[in-house]
Amino acid sequence: MLNNKVTKSTKQMSNRGFTLVEVMIGMAIFFIGFLAVGSMQVTAINGNAGAREATEAATRATSQLEALITRPYNNIVGGSLVTNDAYAVSWTVVETPSPKFKTITVTVDWEQRGPRSFVVTYMKADNL
Repeated sequence: MLNNKVTKSTKQMSNRGFTLVEVMIGMAIFFIGFLAVGSMQVTAINGNAGAREATEAATRATSQLEALITRPYNNIVGGSLVTNDAYAVSWTVVETPSPKFKTITVTVDWEQRGPRSFVVTYMKADNL
């Protein structure tokens, strides 16, 4: 038969708990993980802001291009548009003599996170 007696030394071992060193190591591991997650969040927020800016620039460029495309062929000329916010829209129109095509290039520049630009190009044919 097994001896089920609990001795004084066994009882002390089961009620010991954690030492101060174990708690400090556990806290250090927790804070390192916490700082890594915090750093990841900052990177994600910056990435989302940059994507929002690029989307806004693409939207402005395509809107201006659509406005130019709807004009009659002879009324499409280069120009620029500066708004009150951080985006500047400019467009150039280059006409080829034969066959009659106009190449429209719309550029949107902004400086919210350093100088950046978005460019879209379209070719429009003269209605023959």
